[in-house]
Amino acid sequence: MPSRRHVLAGGGLALAGVAGGLQFVDGPISPGATTETDWPMARYDPSGTGHNSAASGPKDGVEVAWQRDRESPMYGLAAPILVGETLYVVGRGSLVAFDRTTGDIRFARDGRYWSTPARAEARAYRHDTLAVSGRKGIRGVSADGGYAAFGRSVGTERWHSHGGELRRWSSSSPREPSPVTADGTVYGVVPDTDRVVALDASSGRVLWERTVGDERSIGSNRPAVRDGTVYVSSRPGDVVAFDAETGDTRWSVRPDPHADSALNYRHFGPATATDAGLVIPEQEGVVLLDRADGSLQWEYVYDGNATDGSAAVAGGTVFVTDGTESLHAIDLERGEREWTADYSPDTDPVVADGVVYLGYQFPELVAIDAETGDRRWTYEEQTYFTQPIVGDGVLYVLTDEGLLALKEAS
Repeated sequence: MPSRRHVLAGGGLALAGVAGGLQFVDGPISPGATTETDWPMARYDPSGTGHNSAASGPKDGVEVAWQRDRESPMYGLAAPILVGETLYVVGRGSLVAFDRTTGDIRFARDGRYWSTPARAEARAYRHDTLAVSGRKGIRGVSADGGYAAFGRSVGTERWHSHGGELRRWSSSSPREPSPVTADGTVYGVVPDTDRVVALDASSGRVLWERTVGDERSIGSNRPAVRDGTVYVSSRPGDVVAFDAETGDTRWSVRPDPHADSALNYRHFGPATATDAGLVIPEQEGVVLLDRADGSLQWEYVYDGNATDGSAAVAGGTVFVTDGTESLHAIDLERGEREWTADYSPDTDPVVADGVVYLGYQFPELVAIDAETGDRRWTYEEQTYFTQPIVGDGVLYVLTDEGLLALKEAS
């Protein structure tokens, strides 16, 4: 396995050591044309399904294709994204772009970014915009990186939205709800608030802004966008549907706790918008709400304690972890259990080509058959893993030793 100090500088880039970590003296790069196997935002799409039907990853065993790190720390909890031939990773104090095939670093830019980026087309620029939550709000960053010379970035950040200094700012790893992009608009939760905003992806202009819940709210989740509606759930149990264009509230509900719950509220995770309804995991189960009015369609209760994570949906099945001992596969239409598999952390499953992939801070990365729940392989060679993503037969994940690409074992 390559050393974490082994950095390949591709494309004829010259290296320059400057304060704040290794930088490159370079010009803009082209991320490459988008492909059907892209993974352009957290949980893959605006709906938050965690499933790309065109993508695939290693199925029956894995081996390292490549592994890369910067000289300065790149650790974080934010999943990478894949756009064309470029992988983008947000770590502690930097945004780094890698070549998807070789792992060569295309550019590295210092910045206080706190979420997985989301790719958006930008009408006013030749290259895409990456929307990412930062220390002072949501920022729009050039996907080609701009320039970096003598410790300064030129043309990297295009805009930033309003938002104050994070009250809880520290040296800890990134962990903010990731923005979502759809039709040239960025939808996101302003860091350290319960305000949801819609921003023009080219200029950062605020199109609308709304508050989720009330003064009791303690945190809103990543929005889900589908068919002209933005759905946002909050951890105190509010779910709100906004018109994606105007921001008008279409409905707002706070479902009652289920009958056997020891809690007097629902601790909701991020929503996943599907044709069948709005799938929302909670601390003790999963609910499906009608997308038209927020009414409860079914409720699946497990004996768990999930305080984090989201639900993936693929092939009519919901995949969700319970935070105690199991990954659950639930029929989307009926809300009935299909199978369970041993897996203890609460996290964000992703699905591709009939395989469910799960990564967590520790101790393992696993692949589980989406049809049967059988474990296909386990990888334990790192200390922690972020949520993985998959492309054309390759799985990408950020670990404690940098960005890792895993392929099918030969």
